[in-house]
Amino acid sequence: MTFKKLLLGTSALLGAGLLATASPASAQQGPQVTPGGKLNVSVTGFARFLWVVGDVKERFGGQQSSSDFRNDTEVHIVARGKDESTGISYGATVEFEADANRNDNTDETWVIVQGTFGEFRFGDEDGASDLMKLGAFTLAAGTGGIDGTVDLPRLVAGVNTGDATKIIYFTPRIAGFQAGVSYTPNAGSSGDNLAVTNVDNAKDVIEAGLNYVGDFGGVGIKAGVIGHVGDSTDGDNNEDFWKLYGGGVVSFAGFSVGGGFGKQDVFGNDITWFNAGAAATLGPATLSVTGGRVLDADDNIETKGVVVSATVGILPGVTLDGDLLFFDEAGVGGNFDDGVLGVVRIGVSF
Repeated sequence: MTFKKLLLGTSALLGAGLLATASPASAQQGPQVTPGGKLNVSVTGFARFLWVVGDVKERFGGQQSSSDFRNDTEVHIVARGKDESTGISYGATVEFEADANRNDNTDETWVIVQGTFGEFRFGDEDGASDLMKLGAFTLAAGTGGIDGTVDLPRLVAGVNTGDATKIIYFTPRIAGFQAGVSYTPNAGSSGDNLAVTNVDNAKDVIEAGLNYVGDFGGVGIKAGVIGHVGDSTDGDNNEDFWKLYGGGVVSFAGFSVGGGFGKQDVFGNDITWFNAGAAATLGPATLSVTGGRVLDADDNIETKGVVVSATVGILPGVTLDGDLLFFDEAGVGGNFDDGVLGVVRIGVSF
């Protein structure tokens, strides 16, 4: 595949690296490093209570009621240290799931090594293309708009490797640019699992990208491109798959607009998608409208939706968030479901 060869050949320069509001090298860094090689350990996290109401059954399937409460709680252990003789910083991040019904005890766990050479991460962490994606979801208020609690993930940035075990590298940021790359041997393998076979899963996935963050006379610009290539195994039939997506956000005087456009081929299914949104910050409140649509190879609409969101800071470390989702998407067997779904959330970050 020409695209795959091109992306593989340039992965050392491209990579994927920027989060929406900061470089990955700093966005999840946690406590400051301590001189003398001693690790500084801190405990952070959040506790959130949510009320979800509306067409829950249509959106998520099953026999759910039209109104329910839920929790969302995590505790993060962040350790960082620095070796003075080399100037290398290092550490680890462990994110524990703390809700009563969770059988998976952790969300993400990874080791970090930083220096003038850039940053490496080793472990169960989002891939490079997911960490650096930019678009309407970047500016969303509430629980995240189209990438929030009542999300429409197909509108965000296509399929990715999630928290499968991988190696990630980010370059230093130079003149506003940063690049990176990640490699995932098996998208279905995480934790202490050692996958010796690849069945109905993605393997040998390389995610890569490049983006830019800058300010011109008070106008903030974030723009980037991401992509991935890999192999998929479906029974005895091996197929290559790929993704290419670009997006960005422009901000000025408390207002932001953004969006993105991408194409992807997964298991022989060609799709095209885009997203767009706008947001405004008014005192302690942020309001946003985000949405988008997905088209298959025959230009049939598979998913479309709009999310109206709001966030209000009510106390230090405490926010009140809300999303109202209007959706129309393909259901089981190709049937289309549509409806309205809302969520209200109060969250405490520590």
